[in-house]
Amino acid sequence: MDRRPIDLLEPETTGELWRIARQRGYQMLVRLWELTERFWLGRGYFPALLGVLALTLATGWHVSGAAVLVGIAIWFMAMCPDLLAAVCPMILAIFPTAPEYENLSVFLPCLPLLFLFVAATILHFFIWPVQIRLGSSRYGLAMVSVAAVLSGCDNLPLGERTTPLMLYYTLGLGAGMLAVYAAVRSALAEKRRYDVKHRFALIWLTVGLGMALVVVSLCWWHLDGFAALDGAIPEFKCRNFCAAMLLTAFPAAFYLAARRRLYLIAAGVMGVAMVFTGSRSALLFGAVLAVLGCVYLVRFGILSRRTMALLALGAAVFMALFGVQALKTLYDSRIIQGYLVGRSEMRWQLLAHSVKDFLAHPVFGAGLGNTAHSSLTSGVPGSMFFYHNLAAQAAGSMGLLGIAAYGSLIGGRARLLFKGRRDPFMMMLAMSYLGMLLLSMTNPGEFCPFPNEAMVVTLFAVAEHTVGDAAYPLEQLLPLPAFARGTRVIRSK
Repeated sequence: MDRRPIDLLEPETTGELWRIARQRGYQMLVRLWELTERFWLGRGYFPALLGVLALTLATGWHVSGAAVLVGIAIWFMAMCPDLLAAVCPMILAIFPTAPEYENLSVFLPCLPLLFLFVAATILHFFIWPVQIRLGSSRYGLAMVSVAAVLSGCDNLPLGERTTPLMLYYTLGLGAGMLAVYAAVRSALAEKRRYDVKHRFALIWLTVGLGMALVVVSLCWWHLDGFAALDGAIPEFKCRNFCAAMLLTAFPAAFYLAARRRLYLIAAGVMGVAMVFTGSRSALLFGAVLAVLGCVYLVRFGILSRRTMALLALGAAVFMALFGVQALKTLYDSRIIQGYLVGRSEMRWQLLAHSVKDFLAHPVFGAGLGNTAHSSLTSGVPGSMFFYHNLAAQAAGSMGLLGIAAYGSLIGGRARLLFKGRRDPFMMMLAMSYLGMLLLSMTNPGEFCPFPNEAMVVTLFAVAEHTVGDAAYPLEQLLPLPAFARGTRVIRSK
């Protein structure tokens, strides 16, 4: 072999070497893509992600753990042809923020990784291009985009509506969610070698178990708080975020139980985790979902009526003997004048202020950036003012435009779920959305762009794919006859 430097070789030889190098480099990339996809579809994918999260929480290295999980999401986005492979690690990457909820600024060093994730997403669609397609959810999301941008335009100056924080919410709730939806919906139209329903349910289950690990770590690191409150759950600032994730993921265990009943253990783990969040919303709405889950198990023949009756009887006896007293002890610090929701709580004032703001600014609302009532609630740094109720938030901060936008969005989602009511997977998605929707009646819920609303948007992109909802190429939706000419409707298979 001629060992002379490349620049001393003949042009033909140099060109041949570069061709071989490019070919070998491409072969190496293809091999990495194949290995990454194989790992994504293998049995070790979900346990590995949970292992990284568990190690992060056990060591207290929350910033480093979040960075590692974002790095994993970046790797899957850049090196795996399946967009869904990056969904789970990206959601789990947000979970280490829960123990640091009052000091989120410690995660600022991770900010450049988010830009890398966006770059990896662009690279993903460059390597594996797809035709951009939009389904029925586009109407509601587009309306929310307009309502979010125009919110408070007759009340707040432009400077207040264009701060970095407000841009995160106005663009995140609107255009950002539309982009998430377009990416997931378009990617799902591609053919896959696996059952999308089962894989998506496993993603949701992993999210739920990951949040259960967060709750365990919170309780472990705050054992002295339990002792100081005579066994009552300390006031975790992140409790409602934990509740949102658990309520959304909880129904996945019931769906997966059709394949293996051991998954019902995961439902029990998430149920106990909801209790120990200290969130009254998790306690109440978790009980609602548990009852619906039992109906689901009988309705789709996973458990017989006799078995369910015995389980219900056992649960009733346990609650009568131990459960009620245990809940009173655990929630002693959350019970006000004998009520889970006291008459003197600020949330009633927030609802009243929402009505006043709507009447004062009926068309565009007081604005998502309105801070006139911020003294009534103590939010975490980096959050906007919330009325703690989805309907109140839409009316008070976005006016009639917001009511119409969210009415259209939720109405379209309800019609889609009703269309697939005979499918066990669609009923799982319905319960999952119900969990987030119920939480949004007492907390920010769907008004948090990431991960809350992004998860819901992803859920409904999968729902459209499942029921075979029409997916129109973007060119056909543009108001230009030249683009629409010769384009046909593509339906998910």
